Amino acid sequence: MSRDSPHLDEMPYSREPLKTLYVAQRLLTTMLLVPFWVLYYACVPRSRRPRPSWSLKQIVSVNFMRRVYRVAEVAGVTWGTRDPDANCDNRTLNETRFEWVEPLPEDLRSGIVVDDQVPFRRVGICVWPKHKPAGLEDLEAHAGQTPVIGIFLHGGGYCHMSAHEKSKTSKIPRRLMQDKAFTEIHSVEYRLLQHAPFPAAVQDAAAVYAHLVRRHTCLNIPSASSSKATSETFTDRDSQNQDHIHGTTGSDGHLTNIEYTKSKDSKDSKNNEIHGKNEKQTTGVTTKVTETTTYEKHCKIILIGDSAGGNLVLALARWIRDEARLPAPDGLLLLSPSCDPSHAFPDTPSCYVPRPHAETDYLVDTPEPRALLQRTFLGHNPLETMHSPYVSPASQRVLKAFYGDQFATSVESLTIRALDAEVRANIRNMISVPSTPVLGGELERSPTSLRRPMMASPRGLSLFTDFPRTCVVLGDAERLEREVIKLVGAMERDGVKVRTAWVEDGVHDVLIMGWWDQKVIDKVWTEVEAWVDDVATSRTVAS
Repeated sequence: MSRDSPHLDEMPYSREPLKTLYVAQRLLTTMLLVPFWVLYYACVPRSRRPRPSWSLKQIVSVNFMRRVYRVAEVAGVTWGTRDPDANCDNRTLNETRFEWVEPLPEDLRSGIVVDDQVPFRRVGICVWPKHKPAGLEDLEAHAGQTPVIGIFLHGGGYCHMSAHEKSKTSKIPRRLMQDKAFTEIHSVEYRLLQHAPFPAAVQDAAAVYAHLVRRHTCLNIPSASSSKATSETFTDRDSQNQDHIHGTTGSDGHLTNIEYTKSKDSKDSKNNEIHGKNEKQTTGVTTKVTETTTYEKHCKIILIGDSAGGNLVLALARWIRDEARLPAPDGLLLLSPSCDPSHAFPDTPSCYVPRPHAETDYLVDTPEPRALLQRTFLGHNPLETMHSPYVSPASQRVLKAFYGDQFATSVESLTIRALDAEVRANIRNMISVPSTPVLGGELERSPTSLRRPMMASPRGLSLFTDFPRTCVVLGDAERLEREVIKLVGAMERDGVKVRTAWVEDGVHDVLIMGWWDQKVIDKVWTEVEAWVDDVATSRTVAS
């Protein structure tokens, strides 16, 4: 069931009859412009085209989509969505099978996923392929044949598209399965902003991740219905319990399994201990566990997300890292990820800087509608949440808080064309002087809180410390180029293994564009699948 969307009340053409009239005239005028675009760009020299390499088909398609996306921004039109609570008849599916996943187990409910106004719900998933691969469990029993499982989080600005196989974004899991890069891919029907605000999408993605870890571990995570464990958020002042988290570290420095043991009450319970690659301190969350439980994956799990789905992948990976209750994924595949929604909220209107490539991408960047949409996405959470690392990990404010002004300035206008080996080395070796946040205080801020967010990570970690290896696909003609390169720079700074697939003259989310140059798309897929193969054949199953 959809909730009220307050951003629609402020949009100029969101109410009838103006909505129908605006959409009709916009589509009509766009259709009339098509022959003009064809004639004009067929006559002018290639150097006058938005990109000299573009064909007439590419030019017309980008211009057409830009005008259509403008309709979505000012009239609140959405497309390709499904009710996340609705069942899906498997008889109508040709490539996938529909399944329900139970809500996130109670003993894993901690950190930013806990919100008394956003209930945990069961989650629908479309699983590729339609029939479960024969001998999947047998593969797990033999060394060197570890199954590779994908969790796909679709794009669409948190208000469009779905996990259904007929959705436009399903071209991504379809291609990966056709090329046999994955054993299975689970496409998540997470709640869009029309249905629930943040952190509902993270709750749903976390439930599916926990479900897969349970299915591919030697010991199960307790189900939501049978779990007797509880979790609670605490501050330095009111904490009364302490857990010990023991892990075994693999050759790449990641935990290969995690073990939790309930400790006795202690007066000095400000910190938990993590025994892994290094001993680190944490503040923010405690878990009451009645017995020792060990989680050890017998598969490789890669989180896949395009556009807003990439933003959700980053939030899920951060939650897994911050809470340290589940083994980490083995890789992140980010396709044109949205990583700075706070761009719509400049400190003052006069300091707003438009995103680049307005003439070469179909994405529009109108500040007022974007801000209204993001405000609905936040829901009851304060506006400050928009600057949380869980929402905008590549914002200038976040980068300055973690690395200092010098680093933030050095990557602010960096482009993918300029991101060569020398620049990457300078980023990795740059001395940063981040601001030091103070725990506690009047508002009792926490790095894992949405209502009282603090730009810091628990246990003294940096922004992307202990994140899994990552592959980023990015076009140099898309509007998100700057923020994605800032993301890559921050990951490089924190030692994450990042591979970037540069789509020259490529627009946003180019891999789902059926009208793009197929040779270019095939080249990108080859790079992506080579990276997936590297993850699949690596010895260590990460945590």
